[in-house]
Amino acid sequence: MSLRLVCTDFDGTLLPAGEEADRSVCAEFFSRLERLKQEKGVIWVINTGRPWESLCRELERLRFPYWPDWVVLGEREVYRIERRLPIPHRAWNERCSALHRELFAATAAFWEGMRHFLRNETRAVYDHAEWSPLEILASDAAEADRIHEKILDWMAPFPELSVQRNFEGFRFSHREIHKGSALQAVQAQIGVEAAATLAAGDHHNDLPMLDRRYAAFLTCPANAIPEVKERVRSQGGFLASLPASAGVAQALSQFEA
Repeated sequence: MSLRLVCTDFDGTLLPAGEEADRSVCAEFFSRLERLKQEKGVIWVINTGRPWESLCRELERLRFPYWPDWVVLGEREVYRIERRLPIPHRAWNERCSALHRELFAATAAFWEGMRHFLRNETRAVYDHAEWSPLEILASDAAEADRIHEKILDWMAPFPELSVQRNFEGFRFSHREIHKGSALQAVQAQIGVEAAATLAAGDHHNDLPMLDRRYAAFLTCPANAIPEVKERVRSQGGFLASLPASAGVAQALSQFEA
């Protein structure tokens, strides 16, 4: 089956790591994707942990020549983009909200224990956020590893709870709601199968969508963490030799006529 949908993470996969003001997306990525859009009608999804305001600001700052057709925000909510405005997939987004309201209310003991641990045993910054009762930013990678280990240990009594990690940041959600299931919601809405989908990611929070249940074609840039590279390699995906958007452009070149 030919390619019909390209789903990319944003930070680390399109935008390289580093100071935000100095980052950019390479022209080759846009030219290759535009060719696929024109020749094969490929649809582009940005699947990110950012909220709309943050993503929109970056798309404008970077002067993207065209915007994605769909976005996944906060690693869960789905929106179709029309005239550079987000139109919600109401059924999916309302299901996400209902699942999280119930779950977060039932796991009060977990949040209390995590806040006590973070306050007394770490230098992490943490707060209540729009999509999670607790969002955490560790002071460095070593502390993030330690916090991650503690989270996984303490989550064991709450099987419906999951954590998404991106670099030193953490966010929580229902185990059924993640980048992979959100991508699946887009596919169902537009009638595209996993067999015609490419997914590209670089970090822990991309692992759920880097699964052939959601995308037959998997790829990661050269800067991807080892766990992502192994996930892509083990499923016969494409490991790019270039970082960020240049690496994704390499993957897209495989689908050109």
